[in-house]
Amino acid sequence: MTLEILTKAINEYRNEGIELMERLGNKFGYDITIKEQYEELIWKENSKVPRKGKLSERVNYAFHGGECHFHKKKTQQNIDVILTNPPKFGKIDAWFLKSFLDSTKEYSELTKHIDYQELKPMLNELYKTGKVEEIK
Repeated sequence: MTLEILTKAINEYRNEGIELMERLGNKFGYDITIKEQYEELIWKENSKVPRKGKLSERVNYAFHGGECHFHKKKTQQNIDVILTNPPKFGKIDAWFLKSFLDSTKEYSELTKHIDYQELKPMLNELYKTGKVEEIK
């Protein structure tokens, strides 16, 4: 896995997460660009939004801790969105990134022998060089 390929994958991962969170908000009538609406969407006591369910016939979602997990049934792809910094999101956790890479056909062969811990120095290099924006 090269840094260039990892950069491309991170951009895809972030874009997928943003799109899925927008779709989740829309499904339940929330505009995630409005802070109050976003906070209501993710509030665990919100009875209008089940903590897990179907985003569509092809995508399941599940809130867990400070994240929302999406699973695409057709491709078996996993996308976990860390729920900070809406509507841009984009905080990268090496564990969740590894899950995305392993479940994405384009990257799975490249990452099958890489442990998630090995992604951390690669991420730090991308942050340091500015190839990937670090979102905290």
